[in-house]
Amino acid sequence: MAEILPVNHFKNRKRYTERKHFIQERSKKISSGYKSDIKQYQVYCSSTAQPEGLESMLDYLYVSIVEQRVKKNTWEKRLSAIKRYLAVTYDVDFESEKAVLKDVSYIRSLYDDEENKTLIRVKGKQRVDKDDLVSLISTLPIREKAIALVNLVTASRPSEMVAIKMRDFDFDDNSVSIYMKKQKAWFDKRLNQLTVKAVKDYKAKYNLNDDDYLVGRVYKNGRYESVKVSTEAYRKFLNRTIGLTAYNLRKTQVSSMHEKGADLVTITKQTGHSSTQTLAEHYLNVSDKTVDKFL
Repeated sequence: MAEILPVNHFKNRKRYTERKHFIQERSKKISSGYKSDIKQYQVYCSSTAQPEGLESMLDYLYVSIVEQRVKKNTWEKRLSAIKRYLAVTYDVDFESEKAVLKDVSYIRSLYDDEENKTLIRVKGKQRVDKDDLVSLISTLPIREKAIALVNLVTASRPSEMVAIKMRDFDFDDNSVSIYMKKQKAWFDKRLNQLTVKAVKDYKAKYNLNDDDYLVGRVYKNGRYESVKVSTEAYRKFLNRTIGLTAYNLRKTQVSSMHEKGADLVTITKQTGHSSTQTLAEHYLNVSDKTVDKFL
């Protein structure tokens, strides 16, 4: 007589299969942030009549420095993107490609040469005078004013701004919870009274509920649609509204807080930076007002 297997046996096998399929699919996932770099590599291979692979990767990385003169951080991003692309698309195992990785390190060493010193210079984002900026934002329509103030005060990235929902605001506590995609964590950021009032006015005018997006979309006829817009659409919105980027606002807020006496730890609590070193290198190295006080 055939053995009768328990129901859980089949349920377990089904879950095992689903888990393996999930892991296989996840292992083949390529970050959307790599798409542009991968596309550029593909275009380079096509224009130079080279097949995609390790040799063309090394060639592209070399040309990126000696001919295209790309910054080191851009080069490193290209390297990461192409490695991921080749690993997923062509099953390249870079751990076993020791010679290739050694060649990569030699190419990277070009950045150590004197003639390439400008390529390793990290220039901070441009800041603007915060008081002048707030005055400009205060003249905007209700929706644009609320969004711009939230972006400025919270020093948020575009990917964070487009994901904020009305339920994330705590008006009683003067704060907003923002999911930091880069850190994969939630941060509670402080709001000033001007920003709280602006968001309340915006919410009231458009009759927004907790599940509605802060940014969303508004049509020419004034109709609001609760939708998570793309980061590119948000960048265009900011440029059209105030002529700046989210990173200009981020730099402005960081510099303003620092000039008022906030230490780096306090600033990172508001910006969500993972380290004070990153904050200082990318957002404070061209802020001269604090230095000028002591000259």
